Amino acid sequence: MDTIEKRKPFTVLCGEKKSMEERKKALRAHMRKQRTLVDNRDVKERLMTEGVFAALERAGLADADCFFVYMSYSSEARTDTLIDALQKRGKRVLAPRVEGAEMVAVEVGEDMSLSEMGIREPVGQAYEGEIDVAIMPLLAVDEKGNRLGYGGGYYDKFLQKNPRLFKLAYAYDIQLVDEVPSVSTDVKVDAIVTDKRILFIN
Repeated sequence: MDTIEKRKPFTVLCGEKKSMEERKKALRAHMRKQRTLVDNRDVKERLMTEGVFAALERAGLADADCFFVYMSYSSEARTDTLIDALQKRGKRVLAPRVEGAEMVAVEVGEDMSLSEMGIREPVGQAYEGEIDVAIMPLLAVDEKGNRLGYGGGYYDKFLQKNPRLFKLAYAYDIQLVDEVPSVSTDVKVDAIVTDKRILFIN
């Protein structure tokens, strides 16, 4: 999981003279296409699940109790195996539910509803307690911990309200890029788990 492969420089993909928003838009479009090309997803999902537990052990979080995990959608790195593994270990697993302009954490159970986007969302009361670890979706991430989401700002708001949790980017290795456009106020992830490597952000 520690092999580092050469990636195309971000500037080659998106151009260094474009504005921040133009660069993000270009990278989002590129990575959406790249992510659909991922094959052997079952194998990669298993490797990534194993990688999460290895990362938690290395981070001193093996005993963490409460996890916030996205419900995978479309071509995202799938989280079903991870959620099942966490629950079998007795962990509390929460997932996002969008309420207006905000995102809340709700415990994952048997009952699910579909959002307007067709994303699975748990049914029940919003969780108000402390969360230990967030498993985060993304389109791209770089080795500095800069994460490119979908542009809705839901995770940015959620992280501002939960600043102490450990932020783990969960992605296919193809989503690890040379550079994600960012500003100093952007919240970085603490670690990255892909199907090929585990990276901790210093």
